Amino acid sequence: MAAVTLTNVIKRFGSFEVVHGANIDIADGEFVVFVGPSGCGKSTLLRMIAGLEDISGGDIAIGGKVMNDVEAADRGIAMVFQSYALYPHMTVEQNLSFGLRMNGNPKADTDRRVKRAAEILRIDELMQRRPKQLSGGQRQRVAIGRAIVR
Repeated sequence: MAAVTLTNVIKRFGSFEVVHGANIDIADGEFVVFVGPSGCGKSTLLRMIAGLEDISGGDIAIGGKVMNDVEAADRGIAMVFQSYALYPHMTVEQNLSFGLRMNGNPKADTDRRVKRAAEILRIDELMQRRPKQLSGGQRQRVAIGRAIVR
């Protein structure tokens, strides 16, 4: 992980400002929770940090480097979406390893990372199931696992 710093980050949709000069410092290894009512900009803020949404002003730095113009794929950020975004035709194991396999990661390392994440999240008994065979909580743990194995 790396430190994340937002400096006066603004997001506008047309003339409507939805994020008003956010200033946040998240230390390396620190966990942060964004809480607020529906529509207050939590998801927009996360999408901007991940590079899935352009910012209208300010700076976003990850690991001390300004990321304003860096593509999402090059930021080293993983997100878990509310819908889980799991591949329904793949097993849990395949869902967990998908990103690593697509990036050409060595099989032994991929297997080790997937096994470790599955153990931590207590989904190691579910590895050969498909998403439709899982409860909502199990699906969420698979989505979290996919984010942490990267």
